[in-house]
Amino acid sequence: MIPIVIFGCGGLGAVARDTLLRARSFEPIGFLTSDRRQHGRIIDHLAVLGGMDVVTELLHGGVEHAIVAIGDNATRIAIADELLGRGMRLGSAIHPLASISATATLSEHLIIGARAIVCANASVAAHSVVSSGSIIEHDNRIGRGVFLHPAVRLAGGVRVDDEATLGVGVCVIPGRRIGPRATIAPGSVVIRDVGENETVGGVPGRVVHSGESRFAPDPVRHGAASIGQVATARD
Repeated sequence: MIPIVIFGCGGLGAVARDTLLRARSFEPIGFLTSDRRQHGRIIDHLAVLGGMDVVTELLHGGVEHAIVAIGDNATRIAIADELLGRGMRLGSAIHPLASISATATLSEHLIIGARAIVCANASVAAHSVVSSGSIIEHDNRIGRGVFLHPAVRLAGGVRVDDEATLGVGVCVIPGRRIGPRATIAPGSVVIRDVGENETVGGVPGRVVHSGESRFAPDPVRHGAASIGQVATARD
């Protein structure tokens, strides 16, 4: 199997590790994190090897693949881009119990959980997470850096734009669009299009916050000086 490191040693990191082991295409050899307090620890039987500072050493040792398992969409994309810039290749973790249509299109660097279903002519763009039990029906378009939490149900022809987050058990009726960086609260039922950066909750779903999502702080506006500082708070 191909050796791979997992950037992020929290819950999503554990999911990625388990999925990689079940899929048997990559062999996880350790975690990376920007949180120096975690360096040297053993988590889920894997060592936390360090942060971005060890990437060059890993490459020299023949470890060329990484996967980013961090829940915040913007941070996940930023770290993935930095790893690519340092010479790493990005792998995907797709559970063997996921059902992927032969006509579906999957981009690179995805985490797809057990019992997730990606149906006919659907597509999932890079850096997205499709959690266990989620259903992406026919002709869906899932954008870049999207996070679908467990048991999300998307009916046919739904579009989910870049960096949107759909909470546990969200349902979306056919043909609706979820705008970029929108947040849908757990258990909501979306019957209307959702705009960019809007937060929607309830049954039926209603806008509870418009503009920049209060659930996804901008690291620049909130004083973070680097990707590492943002990642420390979320991986």
